[in-house]
Amino acid sequence: MLKVDQAHVIRHKVLVDGRSQRQVAKEFGISRVTVRKYVEEAVPIRKEAEPRARPVWDAVGPRIDALLAESALWTGGKQQLTATRLHELLVSEGQRVGVHWCPVIEQPNPRNRLTPHELS
Repeated sequence: MLKVDQAHVIRHKVLVDGRSQRQVAKEFGISRVTVRKYVEEAVPIRKEAEPRARPVWDAVGPRIDALLAESALWTGGKQQLTATRLHELLVSEGQRVGVHWCPVIEQPNPRNRLTPHELS
C-alpha cells in the first residue's frame, strides 16, 4: 500500500498536471487500477470486508464445547480428545462436518507442568 503523501502526488500528477493514469502508473510501478482508485478518492480509505458467515460453526460449535466439557468424564482424564475422534463423534451424531474442519484440540502437556517444588 502506498503512503498518504504518495497518494497525493499521484492525484496531483493526474488531476493538476494532466498526465494520464497510465503514465503515472508506469512511473510509480503500480497498477492503473490503483491509480484510478487514488484519483477517485480524495483520501485513501481502508475498506474492510464484513466477517464471513460461519454456518457450520454456528450449527456445531455448541456441541463441540459440550463434547470437550464431557470428554474428561468418559476418557478418565488421561486420554486426549483428538480432532479425528471429535470428527467421528460429530458424524455419528448426524452432523455434516468435514475432516479438515474439526479444530485441533491442544491439551496441556503433563511433562511441561510445574511441580509444587518449582512453584515455591
